[in-house]
Amino acid sequence: MAAEHWKTTHPGASAGFLVLTGLENPAAHAELDARKHQLEEDIRQTYAGLDRKAIEALPVIQAYTRYYKRFKKSYHVQLQLESIAFKCRSLPGVAALVEAMFMAEVKNLLLTAGHDLDTLSLPVTIDSAAGTEQYTLMRG
Repeated sequence: MAAEHWKTTHPGASAGFLVLTGLENPAAHAELDARKHQLEEDIRQTYAGLDRKAIEALPVIQAYTRYYKRFKKSYHVQLQLESIAFKCRSLPGVAALVEAMFMAEVKNLLLTAGHDLDTLSLPVTIDSAAGTEQYTLMRG
């Protein structure tokens, strides 16, 4: 559910929720590694010959840049994309679920987050922060 404050603060924005159950989260997975390396190659081919200005001109990057600029921050997914495309770096090896989220981020250029459903208070509502909120990190 989207709060009215969020809708008026971010007109035209959208968010999605995906609930997955019964998952395993291995430290490594051969098929995921293969897909990760293929994604890295696809990114390098897609963005070959482009520069940072061309990436900054992508509509989704422009939208995130406008948002992050208010906080004097850079959109980290853009930086991850550039490091793969221009510096031939690889996506980090962490654990399968985290790696899958990283892959989705750089493939789609959309910010992705993961949460443990058992720790959430339902229903989930998306809203704009007032600056007084607190949250618990995944590591406690």
